[in-house]
Amino acid sequence: MKNWFAQFGSAHTNKVVTAYDIRPDVAEAFIAGVQGNIAERSPRHGVDFPELIATIAQASRVIQGLEELREHAMAAADRTSPHADRKAIAIAAGMPPSRLYRVLEKHGQPRNRKTDTASRATPTT
Repeated sequence: MKNWFAQFGSAHTNKVVTAYDIRPDVAEAFIAGVQGNIAERSPRHGVDFPELIATIAQASRVIQGLEELREHAMAAADRTSPHADRKAIAIAAGMPPSRLYRVLEKHGQPRNRKTDTASRATPTT
């Protein structure tokens, strides 16, 4: 099985980035995800144990990187305003509010904005 490559470019600059050695099943899943075509998919290209292990490992690294991006984007969205719509953030992230609050706390955002605002307004002695 031959690995794929992808090129990502910008319409605004001449910068092009190329990624090599992408497992075909990972590439197809990534493309489908970006296009919003989320469906159950089985590996089509990896057929033997070593190929499937390599696909699993690469998919895991991609997922980990995307999870990090998602968490930081969620925290950044919450920081845009004290009235940022946390329900919209949770829906966009595809997670329940309880998990959203854990992610936000992990990234330094208060779980309860009212409590956090009140504690900032009242000086401590």
